[in-house]
Amino acid sequence: MTRGPMHHFFSDGPVIQEIKKVCRYCISGGTGAAIDFSIYSVLIYFFSTYYLVSNLISFSCGTAVTYYLQKNWTFRYKTEKNLAVFQRYMVAVVATYLLNNALLFTFVSILAINVFAAKVLQIVLSTFWAYTINSRYVFKKNGEFAG
Repeated sequence: MTRGPMHHFFSDGPVIQEIKKVCRYCISGGTGAAIDFSIYSVLIYFFSTYYLVSNLISFSCGTAVTYYLQKNWTFRYKTEKNLAVFQRYMVAVVATYLLNNALLFTFVSILAINVFAAKVLQIVLSTFWAYTINSRYVFKKNGEFAG
């Protein structure tokens, strides 16, 4: 059976590989975001925890899960230098956490948006930032990338 031009289009070329990576990122990041949002909601709703404290706790939990999934599944990053990768990841996490808090503070304290709606907006906006920093800085392509 001969393969037509559509077979070549859908083969695992660089564009398709990038699309697959973005899809894996959305799933792994979505998992972390679901954990983040769930813990955040429980802390606020059931324990009346201040929203920025809730964000610290929930963000930390979601981040731990996301790191594991992104390193091993999304970016399929293989290295002997796990400490260096983790250090880059932690720099990215701190930057993302600061962005998240700035967004939450702006939405809740300045724009008077509901804390739950603000969290959803914050997650959506920070997703674009996080993918860029993870793909270009944390799990950057080099000789150790198995992508």
